[in-house]
Amino acid sequence: MDHNHVHYILSVTKSAVISKKKKTMEESRSYRRERKQAKKKKTGRGSGSGFGSIQMEMRRLRVLIPGGRRLNQPDLLLSKTTDYVVHLELRIRFLKTLLSKLIV
Repeated sequence: MDHNHVHYILSVTKSAVISKKKKTMEESRSYRRERKQAKKKKTGRGSGSGFGSIQMEMRRLRVLIPGGRRLNQPDLLLSKTTDYVVHLELRIRFLKTLLSKLIV
């Protein structure tokens, strides 16, 4: 591979990493802003046991689940969450199996 090609690939990769970090920072800023606004509004009765706390948990799920930010309907978000949990469990099982094969 040509030196220029390697340089180009490294610069593209570096810019992709930087843009991903920027996006993550912006998402975390918006998440903190939403959280701050939710605290100010404080809907529901009692100590956080109302509808506002459910909305807060849904926001947290949207941040954690890949593609969750686009989902506004709770049933779709919960369905996507269960699929993601199953995916993670299968991934863990696969990695454990792979590790056990490497150790033996």
